Amino acid sequence: MCGNLSKCKNIHSTIRVALQRAVKKRLIPSNVARDAEPPKQVQREYTTLSREQLAAFFKAAAEVEDRFEAFFIMAALAGLRPGELLALKWQDLKLPEGPGEAGEAMIRRSLSTTHDGPVFRETTKTSKGRAVYLLPSVVQALRAHRKRQLEERVRYVGLQENHGLVFPSKTGTPMSANNLSRRHFKPLLRRAGLPDVRLYDLRHTFATLWLESGEHPKILQEILGHSRISVTLDTYSHVVPHMQREAMGRFGERFSASS
Repeated sequence: MCGNLSKCKNIHSTIRVALQRAVKKRLIPSNVARDAEPPKQVQREYTTLSREQLAAFFKAAAEVEDRFEAFFIMAALAGLRPGELLALKWQDLKLPEGPGEAGEAMIRRSLSTTHDGPVFRETTKTSKGRAVYLLPSVVQALRAHRKRQLEERVRYVGLQENHGLVFPSKTGTPMSANNLSRRHFKPLLRRAGLPDVRLYDLRHTFATLWLESGEHPKILQEILGHSRISVTLDTYSHVVPHMQREAMGRFGERFSASS
């Protein structure tokens, strides 16, 4: 089993080629790597929140007026990676004025923390990025967040940097995902009496709820930014039996009605 399938496949391929050259030079009798099974992906375990648990979490964030409330709402209702949210800029968002209207986010980059500090990386080969539509509730949360951020900037005028980030630190610099989790996410989980899940599990929660709602996996693949639909289905294979039962039930109802 392998935690990083691409890296393990490269290692397997390199060893196979090296041993084959050794066989040709008669240094070894056979290439044992040629007949070995290629490495398989290890399915990582993760915990998701139910609809009721998610509502309790949002309530806890609203009660304390957490400055990252909109971050959590967007992560759970749009399925974005923490790094993508932390790299998001206001210029990447389309937030309509009208109530009840959906918005749009263009995901172009991701924020990573390295030994040399925060690094922004392009997430697509083109500068266009991928479009993710935003529910009206997400748009509303982002508008409230924008107002709060502008008020904060006035309060701390001259003390904040302005990089145009939607979710910066209090000083306006890129926010560390680890710090966000430790100082905001985990305390809110405890306040709401919820399991100790990871920040990334909000994305898993979105995907699981999406599939359980009977929505199409292909659309989910596009939202999550997976390169292939097989990645999406493999990652959320635990939801597939539920999807099959629901789909078979709907098929049976239509079949009976037409008989």
